[in-house]
Amino acid sequence: MRVFMTLCVALLLAGAAAADEVYVPDNQPAAGSTNVIPWQASFMSTDCRYQAFYTCTQLGGGGYLVKEISFATDWTGNFKATQLQIRLSHTTATSLDATLDNNIPAPFTVYNGPITWNTTSGVWTPIGLTGTFLYNGVDNVVLDIRYIAGTNSTSSGTAGGCRYTRGAIPRNWAYGNYNATVRSGTDLNAGLKTRFTVDRISLSASGKPAPGSTVTFLLSAPGDAGLPYQLGTSLGMGPIPIDTRTLNLSLDDVLVASVGGKLPAIFQDYGGTLDASGAAQGKLNLPAIPVLVGIRLHTAFLTLKAPAPSGVQSVSQTASFTITP
Repeated sequence: MRVFMTLCVALLLAGAAAADEVYVPDNQPAAGSTNVIPWQASFMSTDCRYQAFYTCTQLGGGGYLVKEISFATDWTGNFKATQLQIRLSHTTATSLDATLDNNIPAPFTVYNGPITWNTTSGVWTPIGLTGTFLYNGVDNVVLDIRYIAGTNSTSSGTAGGCRYTRGAIPRNWAYGNYNATVRSGTDLNAGLKTRFTVDRISLSASGKPAPGSTVTFLLSAPGDAGLPYQLGTSLGMGPIPIDTRTLNLSLDDVLVASVGGKLPAIFQDYGGTLDASGAAQGKLNLPAIPVLVGIRLHTAFLTLKAPAPSGVQSVSQTASFTITP
């Protein structure tokens, strides 16, 4: 596909554009009022549970993989807890229930363990998630945070807390019990500003990576259904800059061959259109040549859309493997 090769060269000169971040309700970490719930153990001197409600409209529609959560911290210091758990759940509800577990009917744990969270005033401060959450692009979402303060838990800084925009994000909270089941307070006004760092597409590989065998790539981009896609395979991980994003492939001869359409028997279905669910499948048919053993290959894909920055709607992560006997 000549369009992709043109893009690969053009991307090296592309200007800045928005990264894959979803902001609720806005991207201004130093604006708005300040609230200490839930990140102020010294203020509460106890365990805490907190929930925030995000609508599908606020989340932008379209599916994506949530990799990180950040808050607009209004203090410089650190928060420590002996145990912190963060969960995300889809919900079809339109408001928060007083019974906390009713708000997370299908929870996915994205952090579970002790934490020391170092924060800086006036910026987005990431938590450092250890898990991911695949947002379906249709439902509302509830964030559930709970921690055990413990004797070593502290919260140091100046004013304390994080920024919020009044009326944007409803919240629940409960003091004194990590396993609280009923909220002790709620309001529609002071849920914390939130930034979600996302991958809008994913790529997985299956099959035996051996000469004469086939590796199958499964492409998933729920938010990009119906868009053209282009797979590429290279010997290195570059990266190739795409505005503020990166494609972790190298501009080498293998990439040229894989996207150029000249070896369709080897690089099968490397270009096409995603189906109605945002899925597609490509295959790498490895030649039966023993000398290939030991070579490491890297594969990724793009979805293409003319109005998008650099003409690229989304960039996948890279799937890598070494050819074995």
